[in-house]
Amino acid sequence: MSARNVRKVDTVSNGTREFSRRHFLQGAGVFGAGVLGAAALGGCAPQTQQTTAAGEGDDLAATGEGSAPAQAAWRTEPEPPAEFEDAGTYDAVVVGHGYAGVCAARELAESGKKVVLLETQAEDTYAACGNQSAAHNSQILRRVNPTADIPEVDPVEFFQNWAIITGNQINQPLVMRYCQNMGANIDKYYDRVTDEDVATMAHMDTPGPEDDYSTMMDAVGPIKFFNGTVDCYGDCSQTKVQGYNREAAKEAGAEFRFNTRGVQLIMENGAVAGIYALDKGTDSYLKFNCKAVVVATGGFAYNEEMLCDLIPEIADNMVEGEVWKDAHQNVRFEGDVSNMQYQGDGIKMAFWAGGRLEPFIPGMNSKFIASPSMMNYTLPQAVWVRPDGKRFCNEFYPVAEQRSTASVYLPREPVTCVFDNNFLEYRKYTVSQHGFTSPTAMNMESMAKDMEVARQKFEGTYVEPEEKEEEGPGAMFQHPEIICADTLEGLAEAAGIDPVEFVAQIERWNEYCKNGRDEEFGRDAKVLFPVEEGPFYACSGTTEFGEIMCTCGGLLTDAEQNVLGADFKPIPGLYASGNDCGRRFGYEYITPTSGVSLQMAITLGFECGKSVAKFLG
Repeated sequence: MSARNVRKVDTVSNGTREFSRRHFLQGAGVFGAGVLGAAALGGCAPQTQQTTAAGEGDDLAATGEGSAPAQAAWRTEPEPPAEFEDAGTYDAVVVGHGYAGVCAARELAESGKKVVLLETQAEDTYAACGNQSAAHNSQILRRVNPTADIPEVDPVEFFQNWAIITGNQINQPLVMRYCQNMGANIDKYYDRVTDEDVATMAHMDTPGPEDDYSTMMDAVGPIKFFNGTVDCYGDCSQTKVQGYNREAAKEAGAEFRFNTRGVQLIMENGAVAGIYALDKGTDSYLKFNCKAVVVATGGFAYNEEMLCDLIPEIADNMVEGEVWKDAHQNVRFEGDVSNMQYQGDGIKMAFWAGGRLEPFIPGMNSKFIASPSMMNYTLPQAVWVRPDGKRFCNEFYPVAEQRSTASVYLPREPVTCVFDNNFLEYRKYTVSQHGFTSPTAMNMESMAKDMEVARQKFEGTYVEPEEKEEEGPGAMFQHPEIICADTLEGLAEAAGIDPVEFVAQIERWNEYCKNGRDEEFGRDAKVLFPVEEGPFYACSGTTEFGEIMCTCGGLLTDAEQNVLGADFKPIPGLYASGNDCGRRFGYEYITPTSGVSLQMAITLGFECGKSVAKFLG
């Protein structure tokens, strides 16, 4: 078929039918009708969970009348496009230009395979998502921070710790492949950054001579933490680094098609034979013939129907007034977002082809309620109480993403972080993980300033500055207001806390600190900090449930990232990587080091390319 030859395809048994782009996207469940209204009333309408491919779960849990369970619309495969243009034949097609996708495409091209990458964003406005990547055992970390004493990380120890945090609910050989290859693959990803680029990059939580990390802990209780994160917030952004990898892939022969959205796999005899894609510039369909497809489209955080269907732990626990939000507390589904990224395209395509879904899908920073504010101003070193004046959880539970799950199952009331005049010393106790603001000189000075302002306001000596400081980059980084009082009773009154119960609670707490044993919630003895020297401080906040940065899984695969189908057998030619790949994080995203999401996507993206190349022979 020539490049411009257009044909009609018999898509149903009784004849040929025209199928427009709008009809296709509606059939694919890109933006489920009726879901917004349910969410606005406090979560989503419950969906029956079927974790097998379409058609395999018909005998599940029928109603009392014997009818089949309801099924979310996205699970029904649409008919393929009736008209399309032949876009050529390739060994492999990679869908998605994120970290996993661009690395897989580069690896395939450098292995001598004919590969094309499809990306829904336009090339001139393409932007990577995320900035921090963990970089254990890599030379790039040493280039960024040459003066630091950076220890090697034992891959086996890292894996064992990962298994403990996740309750062993992981694809063990796949996660071990990540642990064993993270250093070499991270260095490959950064192999083209220049010295000028490196000068604009930074480290996070890796000790440097300018920082006092004397109380940076490598473990809290049984959970360990591993320093070593590269920040790309400067001129050398992750978009730029991905561009370096794209150029390396092109030099090896890879092709890139931007503004092109993969929509449906072509299967023959149970194996991948190609993929249909939408050319968003011409609003027409393309057919790519191939033996293998890698779906790496970044999950489904902007598909409300899929969120409600596949993460009921969030949807079913929202209360009235709570809706899906992004990391900056913006409502996700205001207006039509169906053309945005992260619609679950890769997961849908693989599911329609017979791929299995993992039984619970993790989100990033989603299955807990931060206390008292967004993650960059949570204070686990403090004592957390609710309006009744009582504690309700282990404030310093080591895994930040699991720390505040108790709040999900309690009334949506303010949480107050309480601390005393020695807090700046206690504040230094931290680990290399999300949920902590690093105790750098800048952050400690900021905290000291916030406390001083609170004290001056309490004493009536505060003078409002003539010029206000810039607020910074969004709600995620905002500081809640700190209040101050010279007595615990006065602090309770200012914070709206039951004073009698609160004072009794703090007395018990101080006794725990003295004895080195938290009898209420088992907080580790290393991080028991008393509240006994005035003046006393507190900050309060009420954070609604429903926030999610991104989804972090979906499809079941083997260690090669080959998607599993019937009887858990690999589907020939179908692979999933990045946030489309399941059983990496367990129940919820975790960070034994900040930036493990990008590190894992980069590492396993290259490994996926190797697996596909081996399959192609």
